[in-house]
Amino acid sequence: MLTRRGLLQRGLLLGGAATGAGSLLQLGLVRRAAAQSASGDYRALVCVLLAGGNDSFNMLVPWDSDSYAGYASMRSDLALPRSALRPLAGSDSAGRAYAVHPGMPGLQRLFNESDAALLNNVGALVAPLDSAAIAAGNWPVPLGLFSHADQIQQWQTAVSDARIAQGWGGRIADLLQASSPYNGLAMNISLSGNNVFQSGNTTTPYSITTDEQGARSLNGYTDDSPGGNFTRAVVDDLLASKQQQLLRREYGDRFTEALATQQAVSGALAMAQPLSTPFGADPFGQAMRQIARMISVRDQLGASRQTFFVTVGGWDHHDGLLENQASMLPMIDSGLLAFRDALGELGALPMVTTFTTSDFARTLTSNGKGSDHGWGGQHIVMGGAVNGGRYYGEYPDIHPDNPLDVGRGVYVPTTATDLYFAELARWFGVSDSDLSTVLPNLERFYSIGSGAPLGFMLDG
Repeated sequence: MLTRRGLLQRGLLLGGAATGAGSLLQLGLVRRAAAQSASGDYRALVCVLLAGGNDSFNMLVPWDSDSYAGYASMRSDLALPRSALRPLAGSDSAGRAYAVHPGMPGLQRLFNESDAALLNNVGALVAPLDSAAIAAGNWPVPLGLFSHADQIQQWQTAVSDARIAQGWGGRIADLLQASSPYNGLAMNISLSGNNVFQSGNTTTPYSITTDEQGARSLNGYTDDSPGGNFTRAVVDDLLASKQQQLLRREYGDRFTEALATQQAVSGALAMAQPLSTPFGADPFGQAMRQIARMISVRDQLGASRQTFFVTVGGWDHHDGLLENQASMLPMIDSGLLAFRDALGELGALPMVTTFTTSDFARTLTSNGKGSDHGWGGQHIVMGGAVNGGRYYGEYPDIHPDNPLDVGRGVYVPTTATDLYFAELARWFGVSDSDLSTVLPNLERFYSIGSGAPLGFMLDG
């Protein structure tokens, strides 16, 4: 027989989301019912982390004959055949044309339909660098350059000269979440558990799953069964007890809030608009489907600003680069295209901007099996508010004598991540006066208040 003591000894562990309705459901729904409808002013940022260091020089490849020849010569056995590439419309400011990986027809379509832009040679920097500074040999580098742990953190913190635990998405939530007092759900929602990007000084990400209920629940709490009823009654009784000790009282308040939030998220997703857009069964496709579902219930949850975070690992291709990218890039491609189409179906495309990050790019030269840790690389920005069908930043000339090459085809970034993130933060609603709080090193690269840092957002 399950007793009160036995229930407590089981640890009240939070497990997978379950269906049903507990007594705390009313608390969550009533609180959120007070939220003002925010759909007219809603905006979301979706961060896709390609963890391990995506070889983005094979994601976006020079297409015009002279530039491709330099690429093919330097990449040797890693070069993709020109005949297999998918050419993009238009050219960059220097008149050069580009193509995408053979497995990315969706990106080709998104770019050509102006729903995606491509950022070139982006990376973590301590200060602006050019070929003259590099030639002089007197230039600072980020902490732990070429280290996975350091570089993946710096892309999330936007601080390349110190190791800190707060991300720039978390700092945005610290600033903006106070302006949404009725929204009990965290502004930052993760499909990949805890992460630095969404962690602030006072805010933390809320983790959800890809199943239909979305939010993790207390084991058995929402079960419509005798055991579930007993569990619910005991837990509610415990949480209703007045605690004199401060830590117990705080723990009880947090636990109550967590249960209410889970109930509200699961309840809202149960009413989510069915999507006719098909998503892949792979983890990335399912994560993007869940984000679309969460966006579809933004009014029920009282959300006006949200960030979403999803990690896709396995990009550290020291060997098997061509084979691995041939299977992995199509997954990213189909997930992004389906997400764009689902947002269009929901009428939310102009409200959502999706962007990629990664530890670093990789060496242009081959190690005989794959490529090694690099620095600057290419990234995707997608959404209805993106000034798409264009290139931003400067794609480096690929040849052994490029002064940006610091060895083995490792190119020094010419566009700082600070500028990339500032453009996104401004579009999201961060004021110029708060930009240096969100991005502490931004003024090393950009005069705040001088307009759009890069120009890839239509109203950025």
